[in-house]
Amino acid sequence: MHLISLLLGAFGFLTVTPFSSVAVAVTVGVVVAVAASVIAVLSSPVVAVVRGGDPADGGGPDALRLRAGDAVIPVEALGEPEVLDADGLRRVMGPGADARAHACHRAWVHGGVLVPVTDPRDATPYWVICTRRPAQLVAALGRR
Repeated sequence: MHLISLLLGAFGFLTVTPFSSVAVAVTVGVVVAVAASVIAVLSSPVVAVVRGGDPADGGGPDALRLRAGDAVIPVEALGEPEVLDADGLRRVMGPGADARAHACHRAWVHGGVLVPVTDPRDATPYWVICTRRPAQLVAALGRR
């Protein structure tokens, strides 16, 4: 992710160099790289297990919920999570993936968690969540 920011900064530097001084070009390159990094960090989806239910789905104030980006689901509606390595993630995100599945995917993260949805009212068969710390997410989901 930050490599892309550095490349964008270099592109900004090279774009401005023919039209201005080296100092201005360096400044533009640094500003572009920092801005790209800030945008990338702020726009990354947050994955967390949070406490606090939604009365609309029957959750009380102590109910645990899985939040992946903007999507939220009660932990009670989930089955046993499975840690995915790079090959497992490729398998569940590849051609055999169910189109109804929910995916919180980040291309630069090479591991994740597959969580089956057990709620019969939900048409989503499973969630696939990319995270750098899949074991911690599985442990947090285990605290029901």
